Amino acid sequence: MNAASRSVLPQKSPKRRPNLHSQGTASPAAQFSAAPSMPSRTSGQKVEKLNPASQSIPGWLRSLIFLQRGSDFLALLLCATTLALYSWTVYTQQQWTQAYRELEALRRNERQLTTTNAIIKDQLAQQAERPATGLVNPSRDNTILLPPAPQRQFLTAGSQTPAKESVAKTPLGY
Repeated sequence: MNAASRSVLPQKSPKRRPNLHSQGTASPAAQFSAAPSMPSRTSGQKVEKLNPASQSIPGWLRSLIFLQRGSDFLALLLCATTLALYSWTVYTQQQWTQAYRELEALRRNERQLTTTNAIIKDQLAQQAERPATGLVNPSRDNTILLPPAPQRQFLTAGSQTPAKESVAKTPLGY
């Protein structure tokens, strides 16, 4: 017999299995050969095809299958959401770290500029105190007072309006 023609699952047979213990001491090969033989395709028996549509699935089993599919979808959705949130968190942490480094560099530059500015002011003050520079300390005697400029009349906007043609031709800015 061909191994492909035999069924893997045990078939119900109308014959009863003989009691192996009543046969005495039989070899394992004899016990195997005493098992009921499998029907072959050539024996004239018709093979029945199992149709899953002909068997009705109980409602509780359908609900469990639906629940399993729903929970699978929910688990997949939660995994995708978790990965998205994690990647967003990592990205924002990197951006924050980079911005914080830039802020610290700007603060360091500000301190250096403030220090440099104070040093330059001190050097200018020391140079101004030297008599060779020709600078004099301010006092009332060496202060120059200028008279205020005379008041001018404001011109009205209507008399100074340029021609409309020139306004349209000039560009607004670059």
